[in-house]
Amino acid sequence: MKKTKKEKTNRSFLQRIGDKRALLTIGIIVIIAVIILIAQFFQQSKNGSESEPSYSIHIVREEDPILFDGKVQAAEVQEEYYDASKGLIAEILVENGQEVEEGTDLFTYRNEENQQLLDEQNHQYNRSAQRYAEAETELANAKKTLATANGNIEESNRQAQAPNEVSEEELMLGPEAEKAQNQLMEAESDKAEAEAAIEGAEMTMDEFEIQMEDITYEIEKLKKEISTTIQADFKGVVELSGVDPNKLQSSEQPVVRLMSNNLKIESSVSEYDYNKLSVDSPVDIYLLNSDRELKGKISKIDSLPMQAEAEGSTSSRYHFTVLPEESIQYGFSVQIGYSEGVMYLPQNAVIEEDGKTMVYLNKDGIVEKREVVVSEKSKLYVIESGLEADEEVLINPDPALLDGDEVMVMYD
Repeated sequence: MKKTKKEKTNRSFLQRIGDKRALLTIGIIVIIAVIILIAQFFQQSKNGSESEPSYSIHIVREEDPILFDGKVQAAEVQEEYYDASKGLIAEILVENGQEVEEGTDLFTYRNEENQQLLDEQNHQYNRSAQRYAEAETELANAKKTLATANGNIEESNRQAQAPNEVSEEELMLGPEAEKAQNQLMEAESDKAEAEAAIEGAEMTMDEFEIQMEDITYEIEKLKKEISTTIQADFKGVVELSGVDPNKLQSSEQPVVRLMSNNLKIESSVSEYDYNKLSVDSPVDIYLLNSDRELKGKISKIDSLPMQAEAEGSTSSRYHFTVLPEESIQYGFSVQIGYSEGVMYLPQNAVIEEDGKTMVYLNKDGIVEKREVVVSEKSKLYVIESGLEADEEVLINPDPALLDGDEVMVMYD
C-alpha cells in the first residue's frame, strides 16, 4: 500500500523531534557531569587546605643599599684672587689645564709703588754711607792729631827733666823754660781737641751705622714686595679664569684655581638616615653616565646641619664626604650606595617560646623550627645569627606547628 505524501511528512517531523530530545538529554548529562567534577575539585581543595595550612613567607635578604646623589670634586682647591696690596699682575706663568707640581710658580705681581720706595731707600742709604765715610775720615785724622799731641807732651816732659846745668831759678826764668812751657800747654790742648773729635766721630759713625742697618732691612723687605710670585700649594690641575690679566684686579673670579689630583665626592644625608652612616664605612659608587661601579669609603660626616635649601623644609640634612678608590672625572654626577650589611625580620615572623626566639622555616613545603638571635630596631628585628640569606620564614606561624609538618606557602 502506498503511503500518502501527508504520512511521509508526519513521520519526518516526529523523527526530528526525537533527535532533538536525544541531543538535549546528552547535554543535560554533560552539564551534570561537569557540575560533579567542579564540586569534587572544590571539595578536594577544601580538604587539602584543611590538612595543609597556607602561609605567606619572608625571604631573608640584605636590605637594598641607601642611595645618595653626589658630585665629584677635587679634594683640595687652591683659589688665588687678585690682591691689590701686592701690586699689578705682571705675568701668568701657567696654562689652562696644565698639570703642575707642588711649588710651581703660577703668576707674579709687580708693585711700582714699592719700587719707588726702594729707590728712595737706596738714595737714603747712599747718603748715610757717605756721612759714615766722612765721620770715619774725621776719626782717622783725630787719631793722628792725638798721636802727635801725645808725642809733643812726651817731648816737653823729657826736656823738663834735662841735667841740671843751671840753677833752678835760672831754669824757671830763662827763655828755654818759657818755650817748653808753651809747647806743653799747646800739646795738651791739641790732645783734648783730638780726644773730643774722636769721641764725636765715633758717635757719628755709630749713629749712621744703625741708620744703614735699618735702611738695609727696609731695602730687603721692599725687594721681596716689588715682585711677588704665587706658587702651587700641591700637585694638581690648573684652571684659569680666562679674564684679561689687565682686568683681573676688578674681577671677582680667581686669577688661578688649582684642583688637586686627589678627589672627593660631596653628598648629604637626611636626619632619618644620619645615624646609619659612620666614618670609614665602605660604599659603592655608581657613575650615572655609564654602568661603571667603584668602591670608596666615607671620610667625613658633618655634625651640624646644612642650611635649609627649600623654604618650609621640615627635616635637616647633613653634608658627608666620600673618597673614591679610583680616579673619576671632575664634575661627574654619581650615586653613592650605602649598605648596612644587615638582614631584617618582620616582628610577626618571630615567636617567643620558653625564653627563646623561634622562627618557622619553609623547606620545600616542610616546616623547620629554628632558634635565632635578633635585636630590635625600628619595629623590625635585626638578625644576629641563626639565619642565612635566601632562607624562607613563615609569617604569623601557628605555634602548634612541628618540625616536619607540611605547609602551603604563597609568594608575592
